[in-house]
Amino acid sequence: MSNHKNTAEIILDTAQYMVQEVGFNGFSYAHIAEKVGIRTASIHYHFPNKEDLGEALITRYHKHSMSAIAQIDIETQNNLEKLRKFILIFDGPVQDYCTCLSVMLSTELATLSAKVRDRLAQFFTTNLTWLERVLDQGRREGHINFEGAADVQAHKFLASLQGAQLLARSFRDRSRFEVIAEGLIAGLT
Repeated sequence: MSNHKNTAEIILDTAQYMVQEVGFNGFSYAHIAEKVGIRTASIHYHFPNKEDLGEALITRYHKHSMSAIAQIDIETQNNLEKLRKFILIFDGPVQDYCTCLSVMLSTELATLSAKVRDRLAQFFTTNLTWLERVLDQGRREGHINFEGAADVQAHKFLASLQGAQLLARSFRDRSRFEVIAEGLIAGLT
């Protein structure tokens, strides 16, 4: 790990990896301490309890997601290409047979604090709002074709990517994700 990262960031990086591997309830501060090479007291200093850690994780993840989406908007005006780039964000964790942090947290929703659940809902809302806008603009410009409302299509698109991650992870087979992702794009052209 590079020296320019502070301890809190290193803890968050490690915790995110662990959530994506074993889920939020699948690790303790002792696991993080062992992996990072610090004492659990150091983790408690930055994140007094696991709820604080969960909230920091999803807040940071949401911020990174918004930056990635903003970057896509800067890089291309073509809405179908924007969707392809969005898919690449979801493809990243699949390389290691993981899922996005948001997918893993969703599977443990019942055990998460209200704050973490609210932050997770905000994360999904941001993604769905962006997808709806891209789909709607793409249809108006003639690059994208689909039946029905853009918000319904946005939900189907996001749910398909999340499900594709879970299938790729379950089968330890990246092609499961790829075939679904390709099908999503093909279904819009």
